[in-house]
Amino acid sequence: MKSPVKAYVVTENEFDKELVQALLTRRFGKSAREIHVRAADNKQYAWTTAYSLLSNRRGPTALIVDADTIDHDLTMEQQTELETMFGTSARRHMWLVVLAKPEVEAVFFSDRGLLERVTEKKVSELDIARAALGPRAALLKLLPKPRSGHGAKQLVKKLSESDFEKIISSEAFRPLMEFIQRMLAFENPPRGIQRTGEDSSSFFP
Repeated sequence: MKSPVKAYVVTENEFDKELVQALLTRRFGKSAREIHVRAADNKQYAWTTAYSLLSNRRGPTALIVDADTIDHDLTMEQQTELETMFGTSARRHMWLVVLAKPEVEAVFFSDRGLLERVTEKKVSELDIARAALGPRAALLKLLPKPRSGHGAKQLVKKLSESDFEKIISSEAFRPLMEFIQRMLAFENPPRGIQRTGEDSSSFFP
């Protein structure tokens, strides 16, 4: 029997989708099957996909995308725009917005030792410099070409327990893990999801 979907996570590309799925599976085990992760073709489409899920009352939704900047003010502008948009579709506890600075994969460059352990390569100063501008591209250069998928799943498998804890405790992933943990704790749909025969106005604006 197919597990019910308790929450959705939207990413802006397939690599991030695979990465998020692998992290959720390692963190929550079989319960991760109740979380549906979707990949968009780009950042703008990820925004609209998440908004559509909320507007159509599909369920709690988390959006995790790149900020594409390390500038705090520019990041907050995007955050405010997204939170305002999502706030018109569902109550605050039903959604989460995560903007990773500058990209989701930057988390792997926060600890050089961790990066070398998971890539099994000596990381050069040039690799670190590349990551400052584009951590995803820099990370992909360090990863062996996978036989299938995008390599993110194998990356997560190589994380030691302490390295895994560093990743899920990072600024990008801690809010996501906490949001998913809350959604998984509900036996029934959390307030904000319309059930058959109920008035949706009591759950959504």
